[in-house]
Amino acid sequence: MILLVTFIFTVCFGTAYCRLADPPGAKALALKAAATSMLVILALYGVLSRGGRVNWLIFLGALLCMTADVLLELYFIAGATAFGLAHICFIMAFAMDGGAEWITILIFILIYVTIIGVFYRDIPGLSKLKIPAFLYMAVLSIMASMGITVGIVRGGISGVLAAAGGIFFVCSDCILGFRLIHKKKEKIYRYAVMTLYYGAVYLIAACGVI
Repeated sequence: MILLVTFIFTVCFGTAYCRLADPPGAKALALKAAATSMLVILALYGVLSRGGRVNWLIFLGALLCMTADVLLELYFIAGATAFGLAHICFIMAFAMDGGAEWITILIFILIYVTIIGVFYRDIPGLSKLKIPAFLYMAVLSIMASMGITVGIVRGGISGVLAAAGGIFFVCSDCILGFRLIHKKKEKIYRYAVMTLYYGAVYLIAACGVI
């Protein structure tokens, strides 16, 4: 029931946010945070029902994502930092859940090189943001590779959710990066980014419930 309820409210709040025009105002930020708060509630349910350090880290990661949602629209660097910390929480959770294996290294290299390959033409224009961008891409790639490893090692529904969550996060952030670099204002980009992003956090939070 908690999976269905949080899913429905996330879709409702998220859709309402995406329908608003740029630049986002106070109402938009409230709706954006409200959507992520449903995922925080889902993660908290995992903590209360099953406990454990893994679920606590997932909950903290979801909470940081909600914080980053607001900060990203106000102070981009602060928001990106909060997202980086959220990824670190997910990395630690996945590591404790079987996500640190030799195959993780190979998956990390594949994801990291692919992301760099996608943005290699845009990297020179990042100027002072080059190093933070490379670091963030590395953290994102580690998180996704560990999520995929959990899926390979553990299997089952929980493992599939972890793997899919990591992949969704990579896709979401890559589209977001493309949108910001090329100043794309079309709403289709916002819908794509937010659908994949909310999907990623939802899937990871669901790992602690299923």
